[in-house]
Amino acid sequence: MASSTTIEVLRYDERYREPSMEVLRKSFFQQEIVCIGSEVNLTPQAQKDLEQLCLDVADGGVSLIARDTTTDTIVGVSFNVLQTPSGPEDANYFEQFRDTKCTTESSRALMQYMITMDAKVNLFERFNVRCLLEVMFLATLPEYAGHGIATRLVRESVQLAEQLKSGKVAPTGADGSGTFAKPQLVSALFTSRISQRVGEKVGFVVINQVPHSEFVYKGKTFSDRAGPEHPFSTLVVKHL
Repeated sequence: MASSTTIEVLRYDERYREPSMEVLRKSFFQQEIVCIGSEVNLTPQAQKDLEQLCLDVADGGVSLIARDTTTDTIVGVSFNVLQTPSGPEDANYFEQFRDTKCTTESSRALMQYMITMDAKVNLFERFNVRCLLEVMFLATLPEYAGHGIATRLVRESVQLAEQLKSGKVAPTGADGSGTFAKPQLVSALFTSRISQRVGEKVGFVVINQVPHSEFVYKGKTFSDRAGPEHPFSTLVVKHL
């Protein structure tokens, strides 16, 4: 098994597309609480929809991956997205994806969960910011769990946000003009005790906590399907 010294975190690159999707297929889509709650774990087409979401997000150039250097295996992913406020009449990024790219009720339900959680607290107004980096999907290969890989991915996502804010780096594939939106805040929705502990370690602050019993898909709450071990989601932030 890999030691932490053999794991490197790097910016997502198109050549790692397929192994990055494999991490989602083997880990996130099967084990993540909201994926279970909305039956993404049972719906291959919903998984394909959400792979497309991650590929679209990856094009934004602020996602990270973890690689085991001894085997050249991608063992963890953090699909991150720079968010800016949408106008009062405009659909935000997740709403647009739900309405135009989702082909299953299951993937729509997962997107709706993110939309509902985001709508409960307007982070842009609350903290008077114009741009934030959201850690959207975080996953580690099951056989690499327990090695602090998710914590490193989140910690380095915060460092990336700091470097973007200062202008030291740009999103991958940016035109070089330096005109990209610069994040002032990092946010995440953490759905399990495991990811919530990661957030605590990296210094995130809980802004909102919502029970999974509040979300219903096909007559069952997310809690009904996912069980009592991970009873709520948290919206967390870290200031830059």
